[in-house]
Amino acid sequence: MKKSSFSRPITIIASTLIFGLTTGLSAKETGFYIHGGVTYWDGFDAPSLEDEITLPGVSIDYELDDSRAKLSLGVGFHLDEQWSIEGFYVSTPERVFSGNNWMFPPLQPGGDPISLTWSAKTKQTIGGVGGIYDFYLNENLSLFVKGGIAFVKHESSQSITVENLPGVSFENIIPTSFTQEEDTQEFFGAIGARIPIMQGNACLTFAYQFIETDDDPETSFEIGFQWNLNL
Repeated sequence: MKKSSFSRPITIIASTLIFGLTTGLSAKETGFYIHGGVTYWDGFDAPSLEDEITLPGVSIDYELDDSRAKLSLGVGFHLDEQWSIEGFYVSTPERVFSGNNWMFPPLQPGGDPISLTWSAKTKQTIGGVGGIYDFYLNENLSLFVKGGIAFVKHESSQSITVENLPGVSFENIIPTSFTQEEDTQEFFGAIGARIPIMQGNACLTFAYQFIETDDDPETSFEIGFQWNLNL
């Protein structure tokens, strides 16, 4: 499945590389640039739950609620031909966890068992700033490394429904819904390549990225477009 997902981006990169051989990387001038692209979260799979529920008949389903591909934006400043600084923004796909018809013992002797349905959604929005170093292989290809600090906003919401006792409130025992937000600072990094287009005034970038978005590091690929403003 993953190989077919990347067939189109690889074709685009290969075609642009051939086109780039007719242009050439010009030396970067000090000044601002803007960056836009699509980040594909390839490894955004089901996480390992540390507090795994082991009660009989209790299971958790997992899925992504939207696309793995997310818009990424950035603005940067060339310090010289090799060094740049950049700020960026991107979000992750929304994860959905759910459990249906969880059966628990009655609250009182002789009562009915309690059937619960639980659902939760989690998402991260990421803004960061970092440094970039370019290494020019030749006039048609540049490799770069990137690293810095990401400011991650973790958002989660949960809801619980008592299926078989709709007229009974368990709010003091089982909260029916709540949301939670948490801000963290994480390290991020990337390695990639630049290919010149449009007479060297812009370039196509392809990067492999990693970042701490939750308990485990997450990886992604980005295809981007960078335009030097030369203000």
